[in-house]
Amino acid sequence: MRILIQNALVVTMNERDEVIDNGVIAIDDKRIVHVGPAESSPAERFDRTIDAGRLIAMPGMVNAHCHSPANLVRGMMPGKPLEIWRAYYRASLRGMGEEEFYASALLGGLEMLRNGATTVLGHFAGNSAHRFMGAGAAIQAMRDLGLRHVVSLTITDKNYEDTIPLGDTDSALSDEIKRMSASEAKTTQGWLDECEAFIETFHAPEKLTTACPGPSAVQRCSDELLARSAEMARKRKLPMHIHLAETQAQAVMGRQLYGRSLLKHLDDIGVLDEHLSLAHSIWIDDDDVELFAKRGATPVHNPASNLRIGSGLAPVKRFLAAGVNVGLGTDGSASNDGQNMFDALRLAALIHNQAGSDFKQWVSPAQALAMATRNGARAFGIDAGVLAPGRLADIVLLRRDTPAFTPLNDVMAQLVFCENGSGVDIVIVDGEIVVEGGRATKVDELAVLRRAAEARRRLDPSLQKELAAAQTMEPSLAEMYFRVFKKNDG
Repeated sequence: MRILIQNALVVTMNERDEVIDNGVIAIDDKRIVHVGPAESSPAERFDRTIDAGRLIAMPGMVNAHCHSPANLVRGMMPGKPLEIWRAYYRASLRGMGEEEFYASALLGGLEMLRNGATTVLGHFAGNSAHRFMGAGAAIQAMRDLGLRHVVSLTITDKNYEDTIPLGDTDSALSDEIKRMSASEAKTTQGWLDECEAFIETFHAPEKLTTACPGPSAVQRCSDELLARSAEMARKRKLPMHIHLAETQAQAVMGRQLYGRSLLKHLDDIGVLDEHLSLAHSIWIDDDDVELFAKRGATPVHNPASNLRIGSGLAPVKRFLAAGVNVGLGTDGSASNDGQNMFDALRLAALIHNQAGSDFKQWVSPAQALAMATRNGARAFGIDAGVLAPGRLADIVLLRRDTPAFTPLNDVMAQLVFCENGSGVDIVIVDGEIVVEGGRATKVDELAVLRRAAEARRRLDPSLQKELAAAQTMEPSLAEMYFRVFKKNDG
């Protein structure tokens, strides 16, 4: 389909952060073929012309880290440190099946699209009783919505009890931890074979799907699993995604296991490169920032999640000062508790402005927008995130006749600090209009909500049982948390 967008205020997000006051964007099939001022409008005929005189055009945002199964348990998880929180969240997955994974991904994907995200990285961990842990159902949901997606299959070959500085445990706790390990870990070769099969089955960019390896975290994987996953990604020219140093306990465990930082260990075994994105990247060494810049890897900032469960703040200002390509994500709805990228955008531009810090290094609106658009696209090797000829036609049009943009003083600042997603009018993904008039075009929104509500109701018996079991782990996990912080802060 050939689409012409006329008279828009165009926020290109190119390297010059160029804004065109009265601009035109031409789309031919899946690609942008022209961007420029109104007087440069192509003369040829188009299948559809959109008069965007009261609209702002920007690249679709890239949600660079989330977990789609979490949408069914939003608002349920405790506001407690990650190691405690994770016990409850992982327990919530045990009763989920293909229908729940589909309904959950559909719900979260709908929220993303309606709020201006056109691509999402789903770090998928579900239920090992299902093929690929149920990831296929989530992929189908995102295809049905018309949401571009990178799905990294979460893999781990270490027992959970060997990946946290837990100390002595009583027998009841050991039994519950072993049950958690049994639901997550496989042999190294078993995971590699499954990941290969997953990619063979689902990788199809023409269907909006990038399938790739997603080792859970450095300390949760053997060196062989990490190195061979990276080799798999490079051979197939795919990205790879992993959690890095989300909590102080993880950093402590890295020192115990490797005698150096988790990032340096990845570099030492040849895994760290420009194709690797690393969610959180909070508890890192000072010289790790330069290592990020040198290798071209992408840390993914998840501000809401990091605040919600008290993990800390990523050194975003130091990353940006060093020229590191920083991405932005919502994380899952169990630790956020939503999938609105405008929320992440605003937080990223606010929470690093501490009193007494060098205000010249505070995150600017342009930097925050770059994190949410072109930086995330670059991390995943997707030719989007910028409004320019040759790029994929992933575009968001927002109404400017709203309080957020009245008066219109600085469009980039107001996108970051004033817009909340309610102004999104049209969303185009891969050249197809998937949201129009603020409503999804490919699914019945009320049916999506009903389906998600019914899926959650079916989970109730499992949730009651499994969350009660997880609660038995909390005292020892809490003791570990306070011990780690006391030892390292004292």
